[in-house]
Amino acid sequence: MKQDKSAVHIKPVRIEKRPAFTLAGVSAVTTNEAEQLGNGKIGGLFERFFTENIGGKLGVNIREAGYYGCYFHYRQEEKGPYEIMLSVQVADNSEVQNVEGIQTYTVPEATYAVFVTEKGPIVEKVPQTWAAIWEWQKLSENRRTFTGDFECYAGDMDPANGQVEIYIAME
Repeated sequence: MKQDKSAVHIKPVRIEKRPAFTLAGVSAVTTNEAEQLGNGKIGGLFERFFTENIGGKLGVNIREAGYYGCYFHYRQEEKGPYEIMLSVQVADNSEVQNVEGIQTYTVPEATYAVFVTEKGPIVEKVPQTWAAIWEWQKLSENRRTFTGDFECYAGDMDPANGQVEIYIAME
């Protein structure tokens, strides 16, 4: 993966405290290594999310426009397996009924370092920004909790020329 030199010295655009919120969608377990070697599951999960119109199936339950890529159930922090869910935000404690194969996850209340990708093809800009975040987290003052990180995609975003916010849960 080619590293975007402008992202090497990345800093969050803001620090934000967010209350817990619930997501519903489809998920898979993968690793960063698998994703970088080209045999990961994230691409297929995005394809499934849109091909099966998961957001549309959850329409009556959606609380906020847009969709999320949420990372949780980390084992060995960023070095081991984790679960990723492509999802929409739903009303807290809502019951997602009559939608087979849908899971829910409540992202815990946390303080987040918020990063914004450069504008461009999201399939390139999101991984580039994550690579820069992995470098950023090596600084001792940047301590992640690994309780639930997420990408927030606007509902009307152009995937060919979009911008994504990435929220990293911090101590």
